[in-house]
Amino acid sequence: MTSRLNELAADLAEIFSEIGTTVEWEGASYQAVIADPMVQLDLQSGGFLPQSDFVVKIARSTMPSLPKVGQALRIEGQVYQITGLTNKPTSPLLVLHVVRS
Repeated sequence: MTSRLNELAADLAEIFSEIGTTVEWEGASYQAVIADPMVQLDLQSGGFLPQSDFVVKIARSTMPSLPKVGQALRIEGQVYQITGLTNKPTSPLLVLHVVRS
């Protein structure tokens, strides 16, 4: 099982190096894969406001600690707020749900 996990980690590192985007969190840079946004309509005073929710996938092994909901994440100069975290114990990936701040 360990050799399979090592192989998966190596494959992920290659994917991040090929199509990864640099994200910044807590003053450090990480490679991540960012999914296409999901647009939702939030009811605000005056009407509906479209809001984009992005999914950001980061290799768990590169993170010194787990991000927390409410913390900021910078992607290509834009600041996003972490609104959710999927931390599946058997997955080598952390999945962050973010919206533009």
